[in-house]
Amino acid sequence: MNSSASAENPPLTRLRKFAGRVVRNRRSIVRDLGLVARNAGSLPWIVFPVKSEAGVRPEFHPDSYQSRWEYLSVLGQMLLPVERRSASEGTRVVLPPNFQWSDSSKQSKWFFLNGIATAPAMALLETEELARAFHRPIHLIHTPTFGAVWDLWDAITARTLRKDGKLARPAFNIVRNALLSHEHVALLCYSQGTIIASYIVRKVLKDPVLRLHAHKLEIYCLAGVADSMHIDLALTAEHGHPVPYVEHFANGQDFFARIGVLSHYYSTSGPVFVRPEKKGHMLTDHYIPGIARGDYCQGRSRLSKYVGGHLPADTDYVAFDRRR
Repeated sequence: MNSSASAENPPLTRLRKFAGRVVRNRRSIVRDLGLVARNAGSLPWIVFPVKSEAGVRPEFHPDSYQSRWEYLSVLGQMLLPVERRSASEGTRVVLPPNFQWSDSSKQSKWFFLNGIATAPAMALLETEELARAFHRPIHLIHTPTFGAVWDLWDAITARTLRKDGKLARPAFNIVRNALLSHEHVALLCYSQGTIIASYIVRKVLKDPVLRLHAHKLEIYCLAGVADSMHIDLALTAEHGHPVPYVEHFANGQDFFARIGVLSHYYSTSGPVFVRPEKKGHMLTDHYIPGIARGDYCQGRSRLSKYVGGHLPADTDYVAFDRRR
């Protein structure tokens, strides 16, 4: 009788499940509401300053796109709450200028996980700038936008209510296949993409087969909004470096980084490189140029060793931090 009633009333079933999540995660809800209130003063600096330095291609500047129509499409997709398909499930690769494939580059696969409210044109712009900075092919895993408001809700439910399968399952399947077929896999994760990456790490470490390949995985979190990121201590001891290897880069005046990695240092594995006075949340404008120059880490991070197509040494890992 009860199962029949549930089947006939799916909205009520979904409401009960949602209410259960709210109750189970009530402490996280209170925590995050407090974080938003305390850091609200940094909200105006999410987008600004626009074109903060010469030579950048800001996401919200019309000259960054091939046409005004493309720029208007980016803005329109942010505003209109419509379900859309991914423009690339790891299949679209962006090559840097004058790149030549080599045998070593074919053994390594780099992915980019975008943030919220990202139309295909914006995702490709960000991927192009990453490919240019690191001079290597970047495969785009595009999380489509359903409009900024709906995207923000998805991010909240994924992080605060731990309902992240919908966002992260497609990306996990792509990364799983890459780990099984390549010698090295790197994830460049931006904003909401860091929430997806934290889910991927949990799934990889729980899977008995994928655990054998976890040492190949490197994760670089930019403007991270995730509230946790864990490594495996047994695998770390076995391989002599953190597994998976993780680094974080954050602007001190970035609202999302402030409520994310900068407020969850003790539940986040990996070094956190910060520019305390730096404003802005946008990837191409406020993060990539500084990372390429080594402004965050003075060249100490493993990620900085990849800039310009270079390769780090086998010993170029930042030491594991036992802060938790």
